[in-house]
Amino acid sequence: MKPLRKLLLALGVASAALLSSATAQVATVAADFPVAEFRALDKVQATCSSATPSFFCDLQDETLTLITGKGVDYFFTPAGEVAAAFAKQQRGQRFNNYALDNNINLIPFDSTVPGLAFQVDDEYATPEGASAEWSYNGDGLLVGRTSARYSLASGTYEVERLIVLRAGSDTFDVSVDVTRLDGDDDVTVQVATPGIGRVANPTVKIGHGETFTLNPGEQTIQAPTYLSLQQNDNNRGFAVVLTPGAGGDPLTGTFQRPNRVAFQAELAGGAGSSVSLQLAKYAGHNELVRFHQEGYLDLPGLFNPNILGRLSLLIVRLLEFIHGFVPNWGLSIIVLTLMFRAVVWPLITTQTKSMFGMQRLQPKLQELQRKYKDDREKLTQETMALYKEAGVNPAGGCLPILLQMPLFIILWRVFVNFEFNEGFLWLPDLGQSDPFYILPVLYVLVMLATSYFSARGNPQMLRQSMIINLVFVFIIINFPAGVLVYYVVSMLVQVFQYWLLSRGQPAPALAGAGAPAGLAAPKRAGSEAKPARSATSAKSGKGGQAEAAEESGAAKDGAPGQTKKSGKSGNGGKRRK
Repeated sequence: MKPLRKLLLALGVASAALLSSATAQVATVAADFPVAEFRALDKVQATCSSATPSFFCDLQDETLTLITGKGVDYFFTPAGEVAAAFAKQQRGQRFNNYALDNNINLIPFDSTVPGLAFQVDDEYATPEGASAEWSYNGDGLLVGRTSARYSLASGTYEVERLIVLRAGSDTFDVSVDVTRLDGDDDVTVQVATPGIGRVANPTVKIGHGETFTLNPGEQTIQAPTYLSLQQNDNNRGFAVVLTPGAGGDPLTGTFQRPNRVAFQAELAGGAGSSVSLQLAKYAGHNELVRFHQEGYLDLPGLFNPNILGRLSLLIVRLLEFIHGFVPNWGLSIIVLTLMFRAVVWPLITTQTKSMFGMQRLQPKLQELQRKYKDDREKLTQETMALYKEAGVNPAGGCLPILLQMPLFIILWRVFVNFEFNEGFLWLPDLGQSDPFYILPVLYVLVMLATSYFSARGNPQMLRQSMIINLVFVFIIINFPAGVLVYYVVSMLVQVFQYWLLSRGQPAPALAGAGAPAGLAAPKRAGSEAKPARSATSAKSGKGGQAEAAEESGAAKDGAPGQTKKSGKSGNGGKRRK
């Protein structure tokens, strides 16, 4: 363990030189967005004359505030409510358009209330006189301050919201301060959120104490630890999670059919009475790495990781441990990749030796396929005998790959969902794609080098691999830079291992280059080609018969592979080798 710590500390010192570029990151940005620019507005308009009109019916002439984040793009109304939340399949993804009926919009467009809606005793009204101001504070956080007035059956309420968003986090803090302007009866004020996406009946969980209630009825739950709406309960899809904040008045939680959860607090009657609701909201992937980084993994019942999930958590914690010594996420990824490659080195060695052995046998295998092309059973027997004689296990290259696959899947899940929120070298953010396309080019080059070793002696396979790799660049070009750093370093190590193992290996015969080496009869020095039977039989008369007889006699008198030729006379000729 001490050598590892020393190595990590040395890398930590080296990474200090990179910190000036590593601090760059993609900031959370606020911009105006007219509602008219949404797609699928016709579906909203279709609800406006129904008994349950969409909340969007009163927003069609409004301009919203678009907050572009790493994991979610939020659309806030002037009153501070959430009109839409587009979750990203890949962190840092950029949307060209926003269709309200898309499954990744976590706020149902046909809901009667928006996200973070202000309600009184389950009643909602369109806010009046709303205004909003968004700016960055001294800590670089994006802060929104909004105010609006709500006129309901129980009275009129002034509602001020303070919304704080952090770069790289999918959770934002919300403070809702309610002041009563009139009305004498005690009421319950609520901050409600519908969900989730196009799922009609989401999975609802309300945590309390050390346990939780799954799909509760419409009841009030005291001292809730969280409220959640999940697309399913199998660790996939998206989720919306509300958690109580620090300070403020005591909160209770409730579920409102068909798809709404709400924090609530009691407000006394009489003008001037007030209450403060403090909470945080998460919208994004229903995924272990995200919940770990957002601090939700310990909430009871929210997420139940499977075996791959638990292994992913070990990788995350190992990555964070490395980062404790190497204060740069880019170098931390490289160290983790090298550690992973050290673990699978013996497996890759076994796979590579098997691959080279199969390459050496290719000419003989092709000859067997030609010889027994009409006898499949005999071909199988001879092929297995050839494997046994050469000491090659055809499954030796498959088993190591199968053993590595779970590790590759785990590392992929970790790097795709982990929020680095940091740059590395020329990369502004490891969670974003490479803006200069250097990593995709490096990836293709190392994959071509890998193909060179795996397709030795088979030009056709090499050409196919090159074409596949060139096509694949259009798939990986938008991958997060952290993922490509891992893949490039990992493949470079594999190419180096291939090179080490290939030294001293005989070059394989080119596939389809005539008779395979070792199977065709060797041609002796000084030998001459035997005339074809058709040419011999075409000769006529005694001359032809005498020549054939002479050749036959030469074959008998001479050594095998030698031809006896006549000189001036039969006994005076010289024997040539």
